[in-house]
Amino acid sequence: MTSIIKYSPKIIGEILNIVHNAVFLLDIENRILIANTQMEKMFKANDKQLIGLGFEELFMPEDRAIFVPNILKLTKEKGELECETMLRCLDGSSFFGLMSCVFCLWEGREFVATTIHDITKMKSIERMLKHSEHEAFIGHMLNDISHHIRNPVLVIAGLAKRLKKSDPNQKYADIIAKESLKLENLLDTLNAFVLLPMPNLKQTSLAELVETVEHQVKHFAEEFGIKWNRTCSENILINTILADLSLLMDAIKAVVINACESYEKENDNKIVTLQLIETFEPSWPYALKITDQGCGINADDLPFVTSHFFTKKSRHIGMGLTFAQRIIEEQDGELIIDSSEVQGTTVTFFFKKERRRSIRTNKML
Repeated sequence: MTSIIKYSPKIIGEILNIVHNAVFLLDIENRILIANTQMEKMFKANDKQLIGLGFEELFMPEDRAIFVPNILKLTKEKGELECETMLRCLDGSSFFGLMSCVFCLWEGREFVATTIHDITKMKSIERMLKHSEHEAFIGHMLNDISHHIRNPVLVIAGLAKRLKKSDPNQKYADIIAKESLKLENLLDTLNAFVLLPMPNLKQTSLAELVETVEHQVKHFAEEFGIKWNRTCSENILINTILADLSLLMDAIKAVVINACESYEKENDNKIVTLQLIETFEPSWPYALKITDQGCGINADDLPFVTSHFFTKKSRHIGMGLTFAQRIIEEQDGELIIDSSEVQGTTVTFFFKKERRRSIRTNKML
């Protein structure tokens, strides 16, 4: 015959002490009712400090007004919720935690049971892997560099030997100068790419973005004999994105130059259009489109146009779109290229408004 045991908070607390994650129970006022010993270790506090503590006190100050109420609301509506967040220890330090919340009823009373797993080390490993992937990319690119540098060097060396054996010849001298300049441009481009700084992301108004593009990029198009066309609603300009405007201009310049070079010289109707739109997508709510009506990109070539050194133009290195993609991706954005031969090309920059997820920034009613 099974014995009937009357469970008390004390007994439950002792059972939970064998769990290696922080485990605690919130009462209807969202205060800690029960906490296990692992929670005391994780939050660097004792039992007296934790019991009765408000749930919001476990979070960083910037998350208490919106993120915490959203967590509680979604947990009660859906029955459970899992999220990653930065949490605050009672001694002022912090750590990254994976939090799981479950809404439950016990003897007619409402509770939220919560577990927290410290994932600070896991996040550190993720950053290391991302850094390793970046190094692998640089290593692969450097292997290609040797091939691109070797060709002009061999030409220079061969012509130099011929000049030694013959009378001075202006034709050879011109070739040497041209190949040397090609090598210098390649090395300058590679140096700029490898030393590209990490973005310093700030809230930037779309009005400032458009104004900066008009000031710094428009003249490139005009130098190519291109008609510059801008279309965007004035209402959208009051909004903001998260961006490093200086680096972003380098990416936009590269795309605009490509757009200008897509036209044949004899074409009298050369237009490059800049369009700013609202996407209504939570991840990337705003986008900047740069469109030309030039020669377009072959469907077979389209998947490779952002690859380093990919070009079908003479005297080009093929790094412009590689720069643009790296810059926008390091700013948590995305670059999409749509093109068809003869019809032209549209390059779209998608921007984030906020690095934090909407659950942390928009209060749910």
